[in-house]
Amino acid sequence: MIVLRCFRTDRVNFAIRNYVEHFMKKEFIENRPVILKDIFDESKNSEPIIFVLSAGVDPTAAIKKQADERGLVLEPLSMGKG
Repeated sequence: MIVLRCFRTDRVNFAIRNYVEHFMKKEFIENRPVILKDIFDESKNSEPIIFVLSAGVDPTAAIKKQADERGLVLEPLSMGKG
């Protein structure tokens, strides 16, 4: 991979993914969809749920919907930029 980085930097991500898939578990490189219902079912009222999001992603509507279905009061707190 080091030699590949010297000559083909555009292929390094692909090489890393192949390495992880071959020598480790495939679950480390797969993106699994987030099912908010399961997150709420596994959570406790004494522990916060923290979402780490990429730019342009806003799950607020889906979270509010889950809270409304359960009759819960939602207190969102944005810790991001702005």
